[in-house]
Amino acid sequence: MEYNQQLKNVLSEILNIDTSNFMHSTKLLGELSELDSMSIVLLLIEIEKRFSLEIDIADLEAKHFETFGNLASFIKNPLTV
Repeated sequence: MEYNQQLKNVLSEILNIDTSNFMHSTKLLGELSELDSMSIVLLLIEIEKRFSLEIDIADLEAKHFETFGNLASFIKNPLTV
């Protein structure tokens, strides 16, 4: 399954929303009422499981959740975003 599609699936499952039309520029943080602090925690846990990652909380910034593209880039390479 394509990487971005996997991330869309995770977002859809955690936030209970339709992500089929998400593009890199799709706004997340501040635009989706479903994306609150608790859902971010659940989202991170699921991302770590699905993508076999360990995300260092110290590396997280709000900009990583601004858009779908930012989140995808952060997950693909957390050190460059």
